[in-house]
Amino acid sequence: MSDRGDVLFQITDLCKAFGSNLVLDHISTEIIKGEVVVIVGPSGSGKSTFLRSLNLLEMPTSGTICFEGRNITDKKTDINKYRQKIGMVFQHFNLFPHKTILENLTLAPIKLLKKSKEEADREARELLRRVGLEEKESAYPAQLSGGQKQRIAIVRSLAMHPEVMLFDEPTSALDPEMVGEVLQVMSELAREGMTMIIVTHEMGFAREVGTRVLFVDEGVIKEENNPQDFFEHPSNTRLREFLSKIL
Repeated sequence: MSDRGDVLFQITDLCKAFGSNLVLDHISTEIIKGEVVVIVGPSGSGKSTFLRSLNLLEMPTSGTICFEGRNITDKKTDINKYRQKIGMVFQHFNLFPHKTILENLTLAPIKLLKKSKEEADREARELLRRVGLEEKESAYPAQLSGGQKQRIAIVRSLAMHPEVMLFDEPTSALDPEMVGEVLQVMSELAREGMTMIIVTHEMGFAREVGTRVLFVDEGVIKEENNPQDFFEHPSNTRLREFLSKIL
């Protein structure tokens, strides 16, 4: 147990190879309940592979991932049951195009959490109100802007009452003027204490909302620190070079 609080994830010597290409190279870290961990680094550095490994969308080649003290990389793990505790928001929204927004939000709670339609509808409407989209419940995804679709994707994950939210570059597919509305929802979640692990290129967001920032390069965590020291006093040469190009 960490002296910083309740450990949600304990990641030890995590490796992932695609053929002879080692994408994650013995990554070890822990995620504490209530943290907002932001992962930054150059394209192709292994950030998204690391995030997807936490949800077992990528099965590690070696190493262990423990969630709430349980080794989820064990073959006996019921992956689907485990995934119900983890919300995942991708670059692209993955909404069902033939279902209304309300149906998109209630499908999993009814099917997987065995909620009644009335209860699922009520909770979905509360979530829509929370992100300012209550008037869109009867709309279809094609009728929404990119920013609206991504907000729906976030609340669809929240409808499952997850213990942690994973975000894989949630704003990278959006027009610049839509980025703010999505980051605002994420900032509110952080203020409410939701544990979040976020791969992003939004450095202002990382600095303001993150509790810890990891720099991943060549499949290795080369630096991790609180946002202020990470951005103002980087010690790793590669991180200094990276920040000089993007800030």
